[in-house]
Amino acid sequence: MRLRTTALIPLTIAAFSVATPAHAGFFGAEAIDGGAGIASVGDLDLARDGNGAVAYVKDDGGTDHVFVSRLVSGVFQPPERVDGGLPGAGSAPVVAVTDGGRVVVAYVNGGTVYTSVRPAGVPTFSIPQAIATGASAPSVDMSINGVAYVSYTAAGASAADVRVARLERNTSTFNVLPDTLDINPAADAGTAGATSDIAVSADGTAVVVWGEGGRVWGRRIFENRISVAPQDLTVDTLAGHAGNTGSATDPHIDIEDDSSFAWVTFRQSFDDNVSHTIARRLVGSEFEAPVQVDGIGFGGDGAASSSVQMNGRGEGLATTGTTAKNSFVSVLHDDTFFPAAQINPANNVAPHPTGDLAENNDGYVAWMQGATPLTATVQGVFYDVALDKRTVPAPGPASELSNPDFGPVDVSGGLDLAVDRVGDAVAVFVQGVGSGRKLVYGGFDRTPGILSTSTTQRFRNIARPQLAWSAAFDLWGPVTYTAEIDGVVVGQSQATRLPLLAPLADGVHTWKVTATDRRGQTNVSRPGLLKVDTTAPSLSFSVAGVRQPGRAQTVKVTTADPPAGTVAGSGVRRVAVSFGDGATSSKRTATHAYGKGGTFTVRVSSTDNAGNVTVVRKAITLKSGKRSAKKKQ
Repeated sequence: MRLRTTALIPLTIAAFSVATPAHAGFFGAEAIDGGAGIASVGDLDLARDGNGAVAYVKDDGGTDHVFVSRLVSGVFQPPERVDGGLPGAGSAPVVAVTDGGRVVVAYVNGGTVYTSVRPAGVPTFSIPQAIATGASAPSVDMSINGVAYVSYTAAGASAADVRVARLERNTSTFNVLPDTLDINPAADAGTAGATSDIAVSADGTAVVVWGEGGRVWGRRIFENRISVAPQDLTVDTLAGHAGNTGSATDPHIDIEDDSSFAWVTFRQSFDDNVSHTIARRLVGSEFEAPVQVDGIGFGGDGAASSSVQMNGRGEGLATTGTTAKNSFVSVLHDDTFFPAAQINPANNVAPHPTGDLAENNDGYVAWMQGATPLTATVQGVFYDVALDKRTVPAPGPASELSNPDFGPVDVSGGLDLAVDRVGDAVAVFVQGVGSGRKLVYGGFDRTPGILSTSTTQRFRNIARPQLAWSAAFDLWGPVTYTAEIDGVVVGQSQATRLPLLAPLADGVHTWKVTATDRRGQTNVSRPGLLKVDTTAPSLSFSVAGVRQPGRAQTVKVTTADPPAGTVAGSGVRRVAVSFGDGATSSKRTATHAYGKGGTFTVRVSSTDNAGNVTVVRKAITLKSGKRSAKKKQ
């Protein structure tokens, strides 16, 4: 996720979930890395498939350096230093991640912007690539297909310029575009609070926004070509109030999968001399009319920080932190922002609120809250953006994301948030003092998804059937499955099959499976049936008739399932009679006349619905000549 904060890189949280399953919810902070050398959070990003990474600054051998911890299956991995071999101090790291675990990091070391790439499936990051000397303030983003861009501020011939480098998919080397983006080569661009921000769409094109001369500009990048039609986003008048010259700053951008559509937020003051958060939508090559999204009136409280985040379809959230330390959120739906609403109680620390929206349209916003910096916490709320859009969706109750056991939240240590496509959310920040300092993460973890039993519910003659079920969807697995039969646990597995070790008694058994994630959140399947019948049917038969060729022989079959004296059975499925001369019947009373004399073996079988078979044989002899008396065998 591109950095959405002020110069302090404040902490933020976003997490979204579909209709919240039972037991799903926020979780308090857990440690990623620790020690007195933990300096600050740089940036956090999650791909849609749940892979992610946090880039941060940590003292290593007496000098600050850039480290990355990757998020795999919901767990942050051991930290990796990415500026290895560089002697200067590392700072300003930003990171982007895409599906499969491809990670791109950009950072500053010794006044040079570097990049490091870790392709999906590769065990290490690439050797740092120098992008530009005398450079600062990188911003990075990557498309869902692996194309990445870095924008940054670089020393020009007479003033600071904004420049861009592009990374092709499946490569690890950036190519610096030859042209600068800024409008006036003699004016500083991308400096102070007006550094650049970049967003990349699904087709690999990008849009960059930056501040220059107190105005905010936007420009498209088509592969390696810079658009010749930059757009000035600065507002001349808003709701009858004239804009102050040279006051536009703090630009942020996010883009839809469709590169035709993006939203930009920035801050600008007007004739009330109060900064406001302005949003403008990019449609094609032009920006639409400005919208105020800060929730504050003219002449009162002012905007101190702002950000915007969207999912691939353009649903999103804009957040504003004010000079009075309040947090406002405006929900974006159907290309329209709802009126902003305040989400925090009275506050005495800069809140730096930020939000994010998952592909399932669920969202979270987080901010810093406290009576003093030494008692600050990180709070998060859930937004059900699927509510009736005729009214402003209200946030759920606030939950604390910091961990009181880790000590105070460092309000200057940075904060960032990201979500995956199903609404798992991570916020990263710093807690503790001295040797107890920790880089931590809290957020929202969805419960395992719906699962169902799939072992057949037909009767079978297997006393130890293999249990099988569908996988419970969870991007942050693994999931542990617990199987119960008739209320008794019979085993656990992280696979979706479980062979039984002990035989089951004949009869109908009820079973279910409980999916449990690493946080103890559960989802339970609907009950299934196990039907066991290992006992063959009872069977007898008689043959009656005059034992001469041409005379009728009648077979009468008696069979039952369950057999007498047992209580469970699947029922008789079929009876088969073989008269021994090729003639057959499936009737329980079958008549047949033999064409010649001799001895024949009558074979009768009974098969139940579980596949158990009982076979009984009898021999009969037919004599030619004078009729004999009727016999019954």
